[in-house]
Amino acid sequence: MGRLQIGGVVTRLGLGTWLGAMLLLGAGLLAKHVIALPAPASNARLSSSLSAFRSSTTANQWLAVHVLYAECRCSQRIVAHLLSTARPSGWQEVVLWVGKAAPDPLLERAYRVKRVTSTELASFGVEATPLLVVLDPSNHVRYAGGYTERKQGPVIDDLRILAEAQRTSSLASLPVFGCAVSDRLKRALGVLPAP
Repeated sequence: MGRLQIGGVVTRLGLGTWLGAMLLLGAGLLAKHVIALPAPASNARLSSSLSAFRSSTTANQWLAVHVLYAECRCSQRIVAHLLSTARPSGWQEVVLWVGKAAPDPLLERAYRVKRVTSTELASFGVEATPLLVVLDPSNHVRYAGGYTERKQGPVIDDLRILAEAQRTSSLASLPVFGCAVSDRLKRALGVLPAP
């Protein structure tokens, strides 16, 4: 084999390696934007954990629990949405706030906001935010999932979800697109490249 042929093989091998590395990097970066995070199982543990946040004065109402993370841009979009939409009557809505930064004072005036730790959320089975959980007056979980059909989707469907949860017991959950809050999920996602 001549020097020219060896140089061509090395060049093709180098380009192939570079292309493969770029494809892996691109796939990893894209994965953070299209892969849904896990929603908690709609089980007795989730039901009993979240029903504890129900106010005793509104025990016979439906309960919507908004789980939001201070460091998550998607959660911040939900905060803006909650503050800018007319909320349905007959519902008690609670915000579980996790993270170092304090919640928006306007959010605290409009909703019951409870500060929780990521460890507490993990004990409920919650590992990712933003998350909406709906409990009926008997504390059965009717919905546990996301707010949008895709990451940063233009339509935040919480009002539709709340209305449908009251009409049907088999409501399909939207995927959870946002941020990991549990240490386990953060470690698992830590292998993906950061944007």
